[in-house]
Amino acid sequence: MRSHKGNEKGMTLVEILAALVILGIVFIGFMTIFPQMTNFNEKTESKLTAMNEARVHLDNFKNSSYSIDYFTSENGYVEKNGSWIRTEESGIGEVEYKIEKQPALPAGDAEGELSLHGIIISIQKDSKVISETFGYIEVGK
Repeated sequence: MRSHKGNEKGMTLVEILAALVILGIVFIGFMTIFPQMTNFNEKTESKLTAMNEARVHLDNFKNSSYSIDYFTSENGYVEKNGSWIRTEESGIGEVEYKIEKQPALPAGDAEGELSLHGIIISIQKDSKVISETFGYIEVGK
């Protein structure tokens, strides 16, 4: 009689089942990451969109000329806490423009000189600020 104990070249059923269980646990661990990554990517995309929209609004303000007389209730502005404030609806949410009444850099005495006023543009969704940017705009007398 021969002994087959030294000639084992295959895997037993128990070893295969143990390997499948371990692979299943690893696979389930990876599968829980993907929905979290998708959720994170969606939040990042909406935040980037809001940031870009706020910058576009700021550029529109910078590329236009204004006088002190523009910031009135007729144009949708309200005076509050030393600022002119206007809100409007946007595709992303509610956009709030807040222009400081007191100039950061007052105009000189020469004719046509402009003063620089600080502006804060915030985008809110569901009463929560999702993006905010600030800059300065030129305002005439």
